[in-house]
Amino acid sequence: MFNTQHLTTFKALVEKGSFTQTAKLLGLTQPAVSQHIQKLERGLGEPLLIRHGRTTEVTEAGRVLLQHIKELEVCYEEFTASWQTYATTKASLDVEENKNG
Repeated sequence: MFNTQHLTTFKALVEKGSFTQTAKLLGLTQPAVSQHIQKLERGLGEPLLIRHGRTTEVTEAGRVLLQHIKELEVCYEEFTASWQTYATTKASLDVEENKNG
């Protein structure tokens, strides 16, 4: 259906409002940005953007997707912080076990 790069591209495009600026920001070509958006739209079965020449407008479906992308980012950040705490704690316990041997 789609991958995280497609979601990242969509969010950046909404924020930038321009395929060209999004491509520059993400280090992609403009056709690659277009392909990412097309794959998302095909996978979801809904248009996410209305194209106005060089600018875009987000559709209702696009707003729903954007909200979920933001929620996924928060979830990922929470997971990363939690994992770092786990890894640090585990490393400390491993050091203690090695000392006590």
